[in-house]
Amino acid sequence: MALTARLLLAAAIGLYSFSAFAGAATPIGKVVAVAGAPTGSGRALSAGTAIFENDEIVTGKGNVQILFVDDTKLVVGPNSTLVIDRFLMRGGNRAQKFSVDALRGTFRFISGRSAKNAYDIKTANATIGIRGTAFDFSSDGDTLIAVLEGGVRLCVSGRCETIPDNCGVGRARRNDVDQLGGRAKGQALRALPYIVNQGTLARSFRLNTRSCRSSLGLILNTPDGNQGGGPQGSGPGGSSGGGGSPGGPGGGNPGGGAGAPGGGSAGGGGGNEGSGPGQGGN
Repeated sequence: MALTARLLLAAAIGLYSFSAFAGAATPIGKVVAVAGAPTGSGRALSAGTAIFENDEIVTGKGNVQILFVDDTKLVVGPNSTLVIDRFLMRGGNRAQKFSVDALRGTFRFISGRSAKNAYDIKTANATIGIRGTAFDFSSDGDTLIAVLEGGVRLCVSGRCETIPDNCGVGRARRNDVDQLGGRAKGQALRALPYIVNQGTLARSFRLNTRSCRSSLGLILNTPDGNQGGGPQGSGPGGSSGGGGSPGGPGGGNPGGGAGAPGGGSAGGGGGNEGSGPGQGGN
């Protein structure tokens, strides 16, 4: 069954007018993949569908993964709305101006070949300046951001904070912006779905999130290929622990097997309690 998402024009013109507009405009990107089964009226998106300046992308339960002509990658996550406000080409498949409005929801952004000062990302309450960057963010009253590569400058009401890579986490709320740590950082990361699980993303849209996942204390055992470099490695399984030798009461030794590195199972059960007279278990 084809996976689709809704795409509407920011100007809210009708579907007929939108189709005529799209036919005359120059595409600035294309959909690489769509996950889930969003509902609603409007133009359906599927892999290969062209994306244009001024498009508004609206998702339901799924996501839309877009590759732009300058190799910028964008994921519009579940229950999200984003407007591609401006995309002005300068030649060489690079953008002179690349502006998006992330109105609500969760997103992943991976910058392409365009200069860092070409990008202008606005959320419901903040602006994001990038420096050759890959990051996840959310826009829902407050703005949360987790930087995986490069760095970003997160600003609200004239106050700015530089958020570093290797899972630097920032929050913009009301008239303040700060970098988070400890419990607040963990709570923020849980609000960004692709930090926890990238299973619905095409491989080229995945990133190495290990630094963030370790902050969450998550066990990396989900079969979602969560690390950007490929599927998770696995080692040979360890032998299960052996049972204790029989003997006097309480004399059985505990099983000693231990899982081998790389995914082996932990050692098996403990020794059985001895029964009857005799020497203690060996």
